Amino acid sequence: MTARPPSALLALALFVGASGGPMAHGAAANDPAWVPVDPQTMPGVFYDSNSIRTVSESPTVRAVTVAWFYAQPRISEANGQPYGSVTQPVTLNCAADTYTVTQVLHHAGNDATGAIVESIPVAGIRNAPVTRDPVQRRLRDLVCAANGKSARK
Repeated sequence: MTARPPSALLALALFVGASGGPMAHGAAANDPAWVPVDPQTMPGVFYDSNSIRTVSESPTVRAVTVAWFYAQPRISEANGQPYGSVTQPVTLNCAADTYTVTQVLHHAGNDATGAIVESIPVAGIRNAPVTRDPVQRRLRDLVCAANGKSARK
Protein backbone atom coordinates (compact mmCIF):
# COMPACT_ATOMS: atom_id res chain seq x y z
CA MET A 1 0.00 0.00 0.00
CA THR A 2 1.38 3.40 -0.94
CA ALA A 3 1.11 6.65 0.95
CA ARG A 4 -0.50 8.33 -2.06
CA PRO A 5 -4.21 9.09 -2.06
CA PRO A 6 -6.47 6.71 -3.99
CA SER A 7 -8.02 7.64 -7.31
CA ALA A 8 -9.61 5.78 -10.17
CA LEU A 9 -6.60 5.18 -12.39
CA LEU A 10 -3.65 7.31 -11.38
CA ALA A 11 -3.83 7.55 -7.58
CA LEU A 12 -4.54 11.26 -7.62
CA ALA A 13 -6.94 13.37 -5.66
CA LEU A 14 -7.99 16.98 -5.66
CA PHE A 15 -9.60 19.29 -3.24
CA VAL A 16 -11.77 22.31 -3.69
CA GLY A 17 -12.74 24.67 -0.89
CA ALA A 18 -16.17 26.16 -0.77
CA SER A 19 -16.04 29.93 -0.67
CA GLY A 20 -17.87 31.00 2.43
CA GLY A 21 -18.70 27.39 3.21
CA PRO A 22 -17.91 25.54 6.42
CA MET A 23 -14.48 24.47 5.16
CA ALA A 24 -13.43 27.87 3.93
CA HIS A 25 -10.42 29.27 5.71
CA GLY A 26 -9.65 32.89 6.60
CA ALA A 27 -10.38 35.78 4.30
CA ALA A 28 -6.74 36.71 3.59
CA ALA A 29 -5.76 36.46 -0.08
CA ASN A 30 -3.04 33.90 0.63
CA ASP A 31 -5.32 31.63 2.66
CA PRO A 32 -6.65 28.66 0.76
CA ALA A 33 -10.29 28.71 -0.29
CA TRP A 34 -11.08 24.99 -0.44
CA VAL A 35 -13.92 24.12 -2.79
CA PRO A 36 -15.23 20.56 -3.29
CA VAL A 37 -14.37 19.12 -6.69
CA ASP A 38 -17.57 17.07 -6.70
CA PRO A 39 -19.13 16.46 -3.27
CA GLN A 40 -21.46 13.71 -4.53
CA THR A 41 -18.97 11.50 -6.34
CA MET A 42 -15.64 12.63 -4.82
CA PRO A 43 -16.16 13.50 -1.16
CA GLY A 44 -13.01 14.73 0.54
CA VAL A 45 -11.44 16.00 -2.69
CA PHE A 46 -10.95 19.77 -2.96
CA TYR A 47 -9.16 22.48 -4.91
CA ASP A 48 -7.95 25.85 -3.68
CA SER A 49 -9.74 28.49 -5.74
CA ASN A 50 -7.21 31.08 -4.52
CA SER A 51 -4.34 29.06 -6.01
CA ILE A 52 -5.58 29.12 -9.62
CA ARG A 53 -3.13 30.99 -11.80
CA THR A 54 -2.32 31.29 -15.47
CA VAL A 55 1.00 29.73 -16.46
CA SER A 56 0.58 30.40 -20.18
CA GLU A 57 -2.04 31.94 -22.44
CA SER A 58 -0.94 30.17 -25.61
CA PRO A 59 -1.31 27.29 -25.14
CA THR A 60 -3.68 27.80 -22.24
CA VAL A 61 -2.05 26.34 -19.13
CA ARG A 62 -3.35 26.73 -15.58
CA ALA A 63 -1.90 25.80 -12.19
CA VAL A 64 -4.02 24.87 -9.17
CA THR A 65 -3.54 23.16 -5.83
CA VAL A 66 -5.68 20.13 -5.07
CA ALA A 67 -6.13 18.14 -1.87
CA TRP A 68 -7.63 15.13 -0.21
CA PHE A 69 -8.96 15.53 3.33
CA TYR A 70 -9.11 12.24 5.24
CA ALA A 71 -11.64 11.39 7.96
CA GLN A 72 -9.10 9.08 9.65
CA PRO A 73 -5.35 9.75 9.82
CA ARG A 74 -3.08 7.76 7.53
CA ILE A 75 0.44 6.64 8.29
CA SER A 76 3.42 7.52 6.11
CA GLU A 77 5.20 4.42 4.84
CA ALA A 78 8.41 6.45 4.57
CA ASN A 79 8.67 7.76 8.13
CA GLY A 80 5.80 6.24 10.15
CA GLN A 81 4.24 9.62 11.01
CA PRO A 82 0.49 10.18 10.79
CA TYR A 83 -0.99 12.64 8.31
CA GLY A 84 -4.53 13.88 7.79
CA SER A 85 -4.48 15.42 4.33
CA VAL A 86 -2.56 15.55 1.07
CA THR A 87 -1.98 18.44 -1.31
CA GLN A 88 -0.64 18.44 -4.85
CA PRO A 89 0.27 21.30 -7.15
CA VAL A 90 -1.28 20.41 -10.53
CA THR A 91 -0.52 21.98 -13.90
CA LEU A 92 -3.32 21.60 -16.44
CA ASN A 93 -2.64 22.10 -20.12
CA CYS A 94 -6.17 23.11 -21.08
CA ALA A 95 -5.44 23.05 -24.81
CA ALA A 96 -3.90 19.55 -24.83
CA ASP A 97 -6.16 18.05 -22.12
CA THR A 98 -3.15 16.90 -20.11
CA TYR A 99 -1.90 17.43 -16.57
CA THR A 100 1.36 17.23 -14.63
CA VAL A 101 1.97 16.55 -10.95
CA THR A 102 5.53 16.85 -9.63
CA GLN A 103 5.08 16.71 -5.86
CA VAL A 104 2.77 15.35 -3.16
CA LEU A 105 2.72 16.94 0.32
CA HIS A 106 1.39 15.08 3.35
CA HIS A 107 0.09 17.45 6.07
CA ALA A 108 -0.34 16.68 9.77
CA GLY A 109 -3.73 18.45 9.87
CA ASN A 110 -6.85 17.08 8.22
CA ASP A 111 -7.53 20.22 6.16
CA ALA A 112 -4.09 20.86 4.64
CA THR A 113 -2.88 22.49 7.84
CA GLY A 114 -0.13 21.69 10.29
CA ALA A 115 3.40 20.56 9.66
CA ILE A 116 4.41 18.89 6.44
CA VAL A 117 4.95 15.25 7.39
CA GLU A 118 6.66 14.43 4.10
CA SER A 119 7.14 15.70 0.57
CA ILE A 120 7.22 13.06 -2.15
CA PRO A 121 8.45 13.73 -5.70
CA VAL A 122 6.10 12.16 -8.24
CA ALA A 123 7.59 10.34 -11.20
CA GLY A 124 5.66 9.57 -14.34
CA ILE A 125 2.82 12.07 -14.13
CA ARG A 126 3.90 14.44 -16.88
CA ASN A 127 1.48 15.41 -19.61
CA ALA A 128 -0.83 12.57 -18.59
CA PRO A 129 -4.21 12.49 -20.36
CA VAL A 130 -6.95 14.18 -18.32
CA THR A 131 -9.47 11.69 -19.70
CA ARG A 132 -7.98 8.83 -17.66
CA ASP A 133 -8.64 10.38 -14.26
CA PRO A 134 -12.09 11.53 -13.12
CA VAL A 135 -10.66 14.03 -10.62
CA GLN A 136 -8.51 15.66 -13.29
CA ARG A 137 -11.44 15.74 -15.74
CA ARG A 138 -13.61 17.56 -13.22
CA LEU A 139 -10.78 19.90 -12.27
CA ARG A 140 -10.29 20.75 -15.95
CA ASP A 141 -13.99 21.61 -16.18
CA LEU A 142 -13.65 23.90 -13.15
CA VAL A 143 -10.35 25.59 -14.04
CA CYS A 144 -10.25 25.65 -17.85
CA ALA A 145 -13.08 27.50 -19.58
CA ALA A 146 -13.94 27.06 -23.25
CA ASN A 147 -12.75 30.57 -24.08
CA GLY A 148 -9.31 29.96 -22.52
CA LYS A 149 -10.07 32.07 -19.46
CA SER A 150 -10.06 30.71 -15.93
CA ALA A 151 -13.45 29.45 -14.79
CA ARG A 152 -12.72 31.02 -11.40
CA LYS A 153 -15.01 33.85 -10.25
